[in-house]
Amino acid sequence: MIRVVMFDLGLTLIDDHGRPFPHVKESLASIQGFVGGGKPVQSCLVSDFKMPAPPPTPAKIKALFEEYLQVFLEPTGLRSFFEPVQKRITLSTHAGAVKPDRHVFTKALERLGTTATLDQCLFITEKGTHVDVARNEHGMQTLLFREPGANRFDFDDWSQAPLLVAHLIEPGENGEAAVKTYLSGVRGLDDVSVEPTADGFTMHGRVWRPISGPGLGELEGVHVSFPVEGHFTRGPRGAVEDLRVGEPSTEQLAEAASFVRSLVRNKQIGPASGRGVSRPTHEVAVDEQGRRRLVRKRFTAL
Repeated sequence: MIRVVMFDLGLTLIDDHGRPFPHVKESLASIQGFVGGGKPVQSCLVSDFKMPAPPPTPAKIKALFEEYLQVFLEPTGLRSFFEPVQKRITLSTHAGAVKPDRHVFTKALERLGTTATLDQCLFITEKGTHVDVARNEHGMQTLLFREPGANRFDFDDWSQAPLLVAHLIEPGENGEAAVKTYLSGVRGLDDVSVEPTADGFTMHGRVWRPISGPGLGELEGVHVSFPVEGHFTRGPRGAVEDLRVGEPSTEQLAEAASFVRSLVRNKQIGPASGRGVSRPTHEVAVDEQGRRRLVRKRFTAL
């Protein structure tokens, strides 16, 4: 049983410019919620970095660790996924060896404070040679992220990673959360629910689509939420396959545009106008992709 998931950093979680690959943050958040045998699965980061000048004193190691955090990790925006860093980040600096040496991984388990053994660990990296050593010499489970130009890999899209990890841990316990992460990351679906069927799975959710038409003015192209249904199957390793998701109909789009025009006429879109004055019920918010979304306002009691 897998009790610990270990992640490589460079070219696995981040590209060669230090930017997280698409869907990495959603996947890390999903995987950190996984359980195995009724207990939370732990995760940590294992990364190669500078070696201290001999002799390797604690002060030198600490200084290099702080440099790694400030210069290499914090700019990625991923530090929060590995707090507390003193337990959940292990460098070659700490181990006195570089991956895939066994001591790097055992040092990571030591810092994590777990009784797990290497055969209870899953290591995710883009280096095929490291996967071979981790699996064949250390007895670890592995997943190989696609290195640029490589033909050998287990996955090349981080939105699929939680599905593969869940399948290796306990599919029943973690599968639904992993599927939701995938549907959200790939299709941008919200409020997803999934039900098994005889030939796969059906899903229900909401998708954001732009509306257009006369009378919308500045709201031309604003995104509105629509209910959708879909169907998919899962492959032998847990990946989502044959995904089919419906789209809003022409009638639904027209009805949404009409609804937005009525909100405009009744001055129900915009910031609250103050105490004792009729408040708008909706506002336009910009999401992480730069899309303008029409959302219902949330009010607090006065």
